Amino acid sequence: MVGFRLHPEAEAEAMAEAGWIRADDPIQGELFVQALESAILHARRDPTRYRCFDGEFRKLRVGKFRHSLVYRYIDGEIQILAVAHMNRRPGYWKDRTEG
Repeated sequence: MVGFRLHPEAEAEAMAEAGWIRADDPIQGELFVQALESAILHARRDPTRYRCFDGEFRKLRVGKFRHSLVYRYIDGEIQILAVAHMNRRPGYWKDRTEG
């Protein structure tokens, strides 16, 4: 299993989405957190399993939710760039790849 880094803005997105979902339905909020943790685990176990798009980026769906975990596999670790709702503008997170 490879290591991972979570971009601060991706972490903020995850926390905001979990909070928003939890406010509407606490059980669904907890299920979102579990699905996100599961998605991270899947990406860490087999980082090249998910198809590349726009070059080096990969994404996988966060359980049944309308969110994707966007990452890249580089230097032997995954860099999580976004926890993106599917209605957001595609590629809004690309400026997070610096550094």
